[in-house]
Amino acid sequence: MELLERTEKLLLQNEKNWELYLSNREEAKPFDFYKDMKPFVDEAKQLADDFLELAIPWVNKERPPYLGELQLRQASDNIQMTAVSAFNGKSFYKHFLDHYESTKYTLTRVRDFLKRKEELM
Repeated sequence: MELLERTEKLLLQNEKNWELYLSNREEAKPFDFYKDMKPFVDEAKQLADDFLELAIPWVNKERPPYLGELQLRQASDNIQMTAVSAFNGKSFYKHFLDHYESTKYTLTRVRDFLKRKEELM
């Protein structure tokens, strides 16, 4: 199922954002905006946009419990925001962590719902 693949890719991006943030928090590494940051952020945005393209119609049709269009859009926004913030290890830890965990929770719910539905077919 394509939405499941896109959800898993976005979960991986969320982990990449978190790992990059933690490594920059330990030791802020210099980076080139065009060589390092822009491709990283562009990829995160593309994955988020690809996810929403399928996820919004899906959530409006399936109406999974405790998931709605607002949560999906927020997860997409969080991925993009944390991709940018990951390069600045001086970003507030609690703020970054909240966005990371919220995104992980929402995307995991989507993934788990899709997997359960797939198993029933």
